[in-house]
Amino acid sequence: MPAGVGIAVSPPVNAEAATPRSEQESGPSVVTASQQAGPGAVVAGFGLIAVGAVGGWLIWRSGASAAKIQPEDTTGVFLTLLVFAAAVERILEPFSRWLPGRAAEAALSRTVADVTSRADGPTEADREAIAVATAKVARARANRTIVAWGLASGLATVASSAGGFYVLHAVAGADWNGVAVWVDAVVTGVMVGSGTKPLHDLISRAQSGPPSA
Repeated sequence: MPAGVGIAVSPPVNAEAATPRSEQESGPSVVTASQQAGPGAVVAGFGLIAVGAVGGWLIWRSGASAAKIQPEDTTGVFLTLLVFAAAVERILEPFSRWLPGRAAEAALSRTVADVTSRADGPTEADREAIAVATAKVARARANRTIVAWGLASGLATVASSAGGFYVLHAVAGADWNGVAVWVDAVVTGVMVGSGTKPLHDLISRAQSGPPSA
């Protein structure tokens, strides 16, 4: 490739490598992702939460729920939520390879490799192709965020109902009956599911150790 000619987009190898450093540090929120994700991903995300809600209701209705977990104070509630979210995040991590986005990232990698291998440098059509592939990757990542949120929330709802941890009842007290227990399980599941991404970033940073000077 002639000197001075370059490609603005580097080929991603995986989800972590493909994500800009600023995005890796902050993590895409569910609200941000929902502004870019396709309708199918949004429906899938909320559908998974609905499945979890039905599962939680069935567990509650059958009487198979464990006794309510009642931490002594709000600090105990927070720590329980933290442990809960960490467990859900770790359980789902091996299955992340099947979530949307891998095909789009691979297609972008192939497009960039194609263009950079040419001796005469990139053409306007090449830049356009890279821009289109990059946009598809952004949409695929947004879809993955929404689907992962729904999956984590649905799983956490079922676990909440089975394990007896309900965040609203834990904060308000054992005798509080403002909402049905199975509804509280859904609230707890969504809170835990929404916390898995920031928690994943926190765990990843802790495992990586302090940044080198």
